Amino acid sequence: MRPAIDRRAFLSATAAGLILPVRPAFARLWPASGFTHGVASGHPGPGAVTLWTRYASVTGAATTLKLEVAEDEGMTRVIARAEAVAGPESWGTAQARVSGLPEGRWLWYRFTAPDGTQSQVGRTKTLPAGKLNQLKLAVFSCSNRPFGFFNAYAHAAARDDIDAVIHLGDYIYEYKVGNYPEKVMPGREMLPADEIIMIDDYRQRYASYRADPALQAIHARFPMIAIWDDHEFANDAWMNGAENHNNDEGDWALRKAAALKAHREWLMTPDRFWNRYDFGDLVSVMTLDTRVSGRDRQLNLNAALRQGAEGIKQFAGGDWQSPARTLLGMEQETWFASEIAASVKIGQRWQLVAQQVVMGDLFTPKDAVSWLGPDADARAKAYVQAGIAAAQAGIPGAQDMWSGYPQARRRVLKAMADAGANPIVIAGDSHNAWAFNHGLDGKPVAAEFGVQSVTSPGYESALKADPAVIRAGLLQSSPGLQWCDTSRRGYLTLSFTPAETRCDWVFMDTIATASTATGTGQAAVVKHGRRRMTLA
Repeated sequence: MRPAIDRRAFLSATAAGLILPVRPAFARLWPASGFTHGVASGHPGPGAVTLWTRYASVTGAATTLKLEVAEDEGMTRVIARAEAVAGPESWGTAQARVSGLPEGRWLWYRFTAPDGTQSQVGRTKTLPAGKLNQLKLAVFSCSNRPFGFFNAYAHAAARDDIDAVIHLGDYIYEYKVGNYPEKVMPGREMLPADEIIMIDDYRQRYASYRADPALQAIHARFPMIAIWDDHEFANDAWMNGAENHNNDEGDWALRKAAALKAHREWLMTPDRFWNRYDFGDLVSVMTLDTRVSGRDRQLNLNAALRQGAEGIKQFAGGDWQSPARTLLGMEQETWFASEIAASVKIGQRWQLVAQQVVMGDLFTPKDAVSWLGPDADARAKAYVQAGIAAAQAGIPGAQDMWSGYPQARRRVLKAMADAGANPIVIAGDSHNAWAFNHGLDGKPVAAEFGVQSVTSPGYESALKADPAVIRAGLLQSSPGLQWCDTSRRGYLTLSFTPAETRCDWVFMDTIATASTATGTGQAAVVKHGRRRMTLA
């Protein structure tokens, strides 16, 4: 049973004008003191970046930390100084926005406590201005700690060719221990044991994840542009609720505010839900929120399928195709159309649309029942059978992705086309690797690259067929799909030049033990002006 919110336990901490509940028993959520979770940087700008650490004083009192930024790792050529307060209102997390720095330069930083103790030295990079000939970004999504080791983070952290990191969400998961997964992999334990609902729950869960050495390493090496997905809140979150939120868990608005506050404490998320980052004249990165700012509740396709042919007919001709339904909300849609047009107008070569959910349609082929193993549970069987029935009616199976909001997707694609942009769309959430080409009215508009998860299981958890067989079936049934991998974990990189964008999927050999060994990868290329990908 999930713990209910006790309104008598409310304290004065606020976010978004709401009083956030805390657990009175959580006087010490993390026993260590001092610099407990390394350093990090994020939300980079031209000559600016946000720098982060966590410092817990022995007394729990607020502590003012000194921050130095230098041109060298030895911290001998200090070029900027600032202060950051680590206090109980942010549970010891401290961050400072430092501006006036050199543009597009690697810089080093560290924090110093009043007693003279120092954090480790971190490395970061500001956004470049002007002409830029190359850029490489690493992209991650879906890192459920109990499922395995964060080997993808460790592999990327050891590289010297990455300029910045983008995380597309599901950085943490909200479930109680023993829910997803049912059995925690040894060495991958986390706190708290209960499902996270209150502000201190979310803080403790972030602290558990950030105790991981691979995650600390990648944060210390590269600036991160982070956006959230549903599990930073609760499964299948939307504007006014979530699948994994019930009345006994209190007010959704309070839970949402708590999740947002904790995310901003740990990942330096800016106040605005959507943002644009310009890497010189080469790439505009536009980060979107497809989850909690404007998403209408996803439709229940399964309910329609249970009603047979008539139910499917009503679904296909009903709200599913309604222009009023949005994934982004009209304010964000308007912002996106304006910003992508502005990016093109100032001469940016590429527009990278970084968002959470897969934009392409996936249709389950008729023979997909044969993909199930003999021990497949009833849920897996029902999922596949529902997908087959939907596909036969011309309806994609995943209604929580852009497939469930076809008119909203069309508006976004039209904004890209009207702007004359050269867009690359990236998506997380699905746990598998995908490559799509998107068109509108017979003309190519954008390529999409879906990143596989860091640890969260994909199709392989329920489907026992050869992944090559699954790929062939999906390619045949899903127009627009160019390639997929449905069985391996890892991350991807995007390499930009004025002439082309190259996507490389990096697949880890295992997540069962700590290892940076990789298997055979896959690459795809988009030539500037073509607006479609080809496998490399």
